[in-house]
Amino acid sequence: MAGGVILFCVGATKAGTSWLYRYLHDHPDCRLRSIKELHYFDTVDTADFDTQFETWARLRRDLDGRLAGLGEGQHWRRANLRRQLDDLDELEGVLRLAQSGEAAAADAAYLAYLQRGEGAERLAADITPGYALLSVERLSMMARLSPAVRVLYLMRDPVERLWSHVRMQATRQQRPGEEVEVKSKRILNRVCKRGLETHIPARGDYRGTIERLQAAVPAGQLMVEFSERLLTETGLRRLCAFLGIGYRPADTGARAHEGVKVSIAPGSKRQAQDFLEPQYAYVAQNFGPLPERWQANWMGA
Repeated sequence: MAGGVILFCVGATKAGTSWLYRYLHDHPDCRLRSIKELHYFDTVDTADFDTQFETWARLRRDLDGRLAGLGEGQHWRRANLRRQLDDLDELEGVLRLAQSGEAAAADAAYLAYLQRGEGAERLAADITPGYALLSVERLSMMARLSPAVRVLYLMRDPVERLWSHVRMQATRQQRPGEEVEVKSKRILNRVCKRGLETHIPARGDYRGTIERLQAAVPAGQLMVEFSERLLTETGLRRLCAFLGIGYRPADTGARAHEGVKVSIAPGSKRQAQDFLEPQYAYVAQNFGPLPERWQANWMGA
């Protein structure tokens, strides 16, 4: 598959990237590794190798535990878990090469990892929302890795994206006896009123991310899309044409990693709407007309 299209989907967080991974993973024109988020470029950028190795160590323990718990006859699940462990080992080797300072060799190993496989697949992909925070210089380098690089950035309604991200953080930080709803409201208040938890709004800073992408990636290689529009037949056809792969129907009603279902209270929603008004205005001015759900939340519905 060497020489095929390389897709970098750089986010946004909680904007449908897991759904996209599953769609492309099962697409006959694509070959994606079993690890969705490779975190190569952001780890190299920050040189925070130890944190990424710790994250992968936790994942490896989880995969080992699931493998050990399988009963007889579960051959597909056993093979899938072993594939994930093998992919994880290979990916860690790539990152250790980068840690040693051999940048050119590490980049070559990363590309080999991404594109490894037999067959006539036309696309490989690295879907890591954390890449949305990268500098113009790093994004520009990624765009130049191959003439066939494509970069995709998905935007979800700002209020819904923020609330989904907040709920995810609340679930991760939840302590015994603590309700996710209460925890979510507190985190949202810290974001919108106190200027804390800055990593959450940074992942939904559409203006900042798009302006860096536009400065780094040639226009023909960049696609900015509403996730609400992507999850339609028209949106998927447009995406497949951009990627150079055949259109394949999909269940656009399915959601991946939806999280705990907690409705946002009216007061919290107004708080989020006020906080995110500049994002709505920027996207409307540059990518309008907005999808219906965006319009409703922007107008305070």
